[in-house]
Amino acid sequence: QGKDIISLRGYRDPVTDVSAANAQGAAIYNKITMELRYLISPNPSATIWVLAFVEAGNAWSKFEDYNPFQLKRSVGAGVRVFLPMFGTLGFDYGIGFDKPHLNGSTNVTDYGAFNIVLGFEPK
Repeated sequence: QGKDIISLRGYRDPVTDVSAANAQGAAIYNKITMELRYLISPNPSATIWVLAFVEAGNAWSKFEDYNPFQLKRSVGAGVRVFLPMFGTLGFDYGIGFDKPHLNGSTNVTDYGAFNIVLGFEPK
């Protein structure tokens, strides 16, 4: 029985979150992503894009609990650089809107998270 990590940009991965280290995972998930990229450098030796994204998703342990309208949401921006000898290198910063532990926090760093893409990006 294998496991996959289905992450949302703007939220911490559960594998790196000490409080969720014993999480069992879920059998059902729903993830929706919209990403808009704009080419700023078509140079074949280092093609560069900037991007904006919107994501929503959640996971449920039982089918009875599944609710397609109960999603965690995030938005953000990033950059992608394609290097022919290396592949895709990317940096994203996402802001998650549905973090239950914030309780009215005004600290901007509590809301966002950096993500890094190295070498390969699935289509």
